[in-house]
Amino acid sequence: MYHCTRKLLGLTDENLFFEEEWLETVEEDGFRTNLIHDKLSYILSHCRKCGIKNEGQIIKNGSHKTKVQLLPYRATKTELRLVRTRFYCKECQSTFNAQTNLVDENCYLSKELKVQIALELAKNTIKKEIANRCFVSDVIVLRVLRTCLKTYHPRFDTLPSVLCFDEYKSMKSCSGKNEFCFYEWADPAINRCIGESSPYFLKTIFP
Repeated sequence: MYHCTRKLLGLTDENLFFEEEWLETVEEDGFRTNLIHDKLSYILSHCRKCGIKNEGQIIKNGSHKTKVQLLPYRATKTELRLVRTRFYCKECQSTFNAQTNLVDENCYLSKELKVQIALELAKNTIKKEIANRCFVSDVIVLRVLRTCLKTYHPRFDTLPSVLCFDEYKSMKSCSGKNEFCFYEWADPAINRCIGESSPYFLKTIFP
């Protein structure tokens, strides 16, 4: 595979070795799918389990076939059929597979695909449409959303430069007759609803 082609597909890991006939197009699960065949292999500097320096203690011990789903190319589902080298450490007697920066460990979705799903979630798009566009399930989209929420920490100890707020009739589950809601104008996603709208209670929120 040429270097420019590797850059176009995002397969720039130098430890990836492609077959001469590296591209195959098949029908899988009702979708036209591009299959890219390659091998992942390198020499380890140390053991990933016990940390011992490799001075002949770590040897190659066969291979393991995996698949990595990449970004769709030209609206076509694209997968990497990856043959990973399997290693064996004589010191701790553990085995493990070769790893690549294209995908997280024990995951079959590439990092670029998960980023693309996260970017689609930032738009006004339903989950089903994102799933169809990226050739994944609704559950995968929801899982990426939950991962993004873990890294999202809005601050409520300071006020934004422009604050929007409203008061509306609340449900029976709320303590007051009306509910107070406010959000940042620059980022409506940063919002908060309070089940009480009395002046006394609001002074505790905005002292």
